[in-house]
Amino acid sequence: MTTSEIGVSAQAPVGGIDSETLRRAIALARAWRDPALPGFAFLLLLAVTGSVVLVITVVATTGTPYVALQLPYVISGGFGGVALVAIGALLAAVQAERHDRVAAIEQTREVVDEVCALTGAALRRYRD
Repeated sequence: MTTSEIGVSAQAPVGGIDSETLRRAIALARAWRDPALPGFAFLLLLAVTGSVVLVITVVATTGTPYVALQLPYVISGGFGGVALVAIGALLAAVQAERHDRVAAIEQTREVVDEVCALTGAALRRYRD
């Protein structure tokens, strides 16, 4: 929905708010109400947790002088952290692709509805 669709002119400020600020506020409100937001937040948290595990692993292994004593840290923390980051990134990519697909379907429906309305109007005009 554009600012012209909600009755706001692009030149005149509304209530002291210019149209650019209003457009950004509307976009932010839509993003906040997006049903995919909790999924993205969880996947971001998963990736950040994996990064923290990797940092803890690096700190723990730097204090250990022997490679044999570093292996448990690398196996549990290193591989686990990489797995968390990879799973978070992969699922975020899948979630983003699904979100984009739903948006494309929604736009296609809007175009089809507009074409149907225009076709109906043209047929009514043609019949009259």
